[in-house]
Amino acid sequence: MRISLIILTLIAAATAIRFAKALLLPIVLAVLLTLLLTPVVNQLDRLRLPRWLGALIVVASLISALVYAAGQLAAPSEQWLNPRAPQWSKLESRLRELKRPFERLQGAQKRVAGITDTPGQRAPREVVIERTSLMGLVTDTQVVLVGALSTIVLLYFLLASGDLFLRKLVRVLPSMTDRKTAVGIARTIQTEIGRYFATITMINLGLGVVTALVMGLIGMPSPWLWGALVAVLNFVPYVGPGASLVVLTAVVALDDWSQIAAVPLAFFTLTLIEGQLLQPALIGRRLRLNVVVTFLSVLIWGWLWGLGGVFVAVPMLVVLRICADHIDALSAAGEFVSSE
Repeated sequence: MRISLIILTLIAAATAIRFAKALLLPIVLAVLLTLLLTPVVNQLDRLRLPRWLGALIVVASLISALVYAAGQLAAPSEQWLNPRAPQWSKLESRLRELKRPFERLQGAQKRVAGITDTPGQRAPREVVIERTSLMGLVTDTQVVLVGALSTIVLLYFLLASGDLFLRKLVRVLPSMTDRKTAVGIARTIQTEIGRYFATITMINLGLGVVTALVMGLIGMPSPWLWGALVAVLNFVPYVGPGASLVVLTAVVALDDWSQIAAVPLAFFTLTLIEGQLLQPALIGRRLRLNVVVTFLSVLIWGWLWGLGGVFVAVPMLVVLRICADHIDALSAAGEFVSSE
């Protein structure tokens, strides 16, 4: 009976989380960005700037950086998305060369099937009706814009308020022990998560820059576009580097087969150095996560919240790991999450 209740509770919680995606995802993103950017606002606060002004400068700088990056990558992105671009012609010719053996095999199968068919027998016609929903596209765009605006506004208020919510929490807790535990958890989460996010962000940006430089040396067109794509996808463990490797291998359109083989080989070498040397050395073992649990978390949150859930899956595991270090009731969960 107890197991049945737990299963029903988990199903109900998953359904509620998936249904409330439009509400919860901006809140989670804003909280995670707050943990990342709070040290910068604190530094501006030490320079005698008002808290609200420091938060405004940080948020405005973040938006400006994103807009500038989008503007710089708009032209190469549009070029690659254009099906008449010369890169697509080269890629199409490469794919045609790879498809020739399969086309010959398929032609042989059709000839064999034609021998066994009854004369006069015709295959039924298939009618395919394509529908384009303009209203659906407009609705999705509105959801994304509202979510982004909500995240930015909430991020500013969280940065400007500082420790207000922590002080309120301390006041409402009944005992001194609970207050000390809450303060310890909050401080540790703020410090460790901020340090973790900052380190991962710097590693991913460095990987993106090095990838762009290596792709440019190899001769791949639009190297900075692929460097930016690698930097963003690398926030998703295991799945992100694999997706980057597939994309780089698929879009490469060089003239020499040795150069085509050099692109995935070079990127695989870079990700191997980043994953096996840089991350363990800079992040440390205390925040290392269980590989199986991490992969399952990415799958589950991706199913619940789509692309946004994929990016917040690992930070939420890190938060759970830190909370488990301070709360005895979560020690079992922390044991599963930990890689030690």
